[in-house]
Amino acid sequence: MSPSSSRTPGTAGPSAVERAYAHVADAIISGSLAASALITEGDVAETLGLSRTPVREAFLSLESAGLLRLFPKKGAVVTAVDDTETAELLQVRALLETKAVQVLAERPQRVEAVDAELRVLIQAQADAAATGDLLAYARADHRFHSRIVDETGNSVIDGIYARLGPRLERLVHRVAVRDPDNIGRLIREHRELADHLRAGDTDAYASLLRQHLESGHRVTRPL
Repeated sequence: MSPSSSRTPGTAGPSAVERAYAHVADAIISGSLAASALITEGDVAETLGLSRTPVREAFLSLESAGLLRLFPKKGAVVTAVDDTETAELLQVRALLETKAVQVLAERPQRVEAVDAELRVLIQAQADAAATGDLLAYARADHRFHSRIVDETGNSVIDGIYARLGPRLERLVHRVAVRDPDNIGRLIREHRELADHLRAGDTDAYASLLRQHLESGHRVTRPL
């Protein structure tokens, strides 16, 4: 169950589960909680002024998202990301996104609206990078790619990509921290990807996407 599903209809603001989930997810994605770090429900509950019950539910969702590994009665350990997992995650991302672009090319009436949304997300990336907010930058980067994947119109693919979201955001944030001088180039490549999508050039999009992912994440094997 996702954290948002625990919100009571009609209430405003995030639920306790959502608060706990966001607090821990932000710390992991940003690197404030490093790989192999141990955290407990009690620590998070005390920090946020919550009971342990919503924190426990948030931990289960974080484990499902691949950010935590739970150890009953001991706590949770932040998962590590190695080169193999990075390549596998990006391969799935490239496959799903390429399929979405092919689907969108068959629905030209959708292109203008999608392109407008992508331009807004690219600007959000640029704004976040300009202020040094790398977490916001990583989130906008992921939203750019997930917006394209949305065009498959396939609920199974949507579910898969949603579960991968936090891990993909962590990869993007890691790249931004490691290679800050390349952020401008990566944003420019997003603009080029949007141009190819608007032109309906699926081959050019797929080629640039692979290059974008391989060079940006320093992947050593072809995607």
